[in-house]
Amino acid sequence: MKTSLRILFTLSILQFAMIAPCLATDIVRIDAKYKRDAISAPDPDYPIKAQHLGYQGQGIYRLMINEKTGVVDEVQVYKSTHSSELDASAIMTLFNWKLLPGKVKYRDVLVIFQLTGWVRGLH
Repeated sequence: MKTSLRILFTLSILQFAMIAPCLATDIVRIDAKYKRDAISAPDPDYPIKAQHLGYQGQGIYRLMINEKTGVVDEVQVYKSTHSSELDASAIMTLFNWKLLPGKVKYRDVLVIFQLTGWVRGLH
């Protein structure tokens, strides 16, 4: 009887641990100076997988901007965050930026992905 109760108790604890939310706050920062002359400049999302694995980092991306339309034609990675999930989120979002036409040909943007608080890793 004691063994079955121990097993049941252990399973209930494991179940709670598996569904308990990550108690970390995700922060994605892009300084306002990089958004100067922007018509549309959304911030990237913090990918769920990267949050759960505790990935953080800073990346520098160069936006090649179409002078006639202000649309971002190309995004180059100058400094990677060392996480493909974080880089992909930044790159895909930066393609959605639109700046005032004719103002700049390119712009370097620093994107910071940061977690604060407790992070539960999936190891």
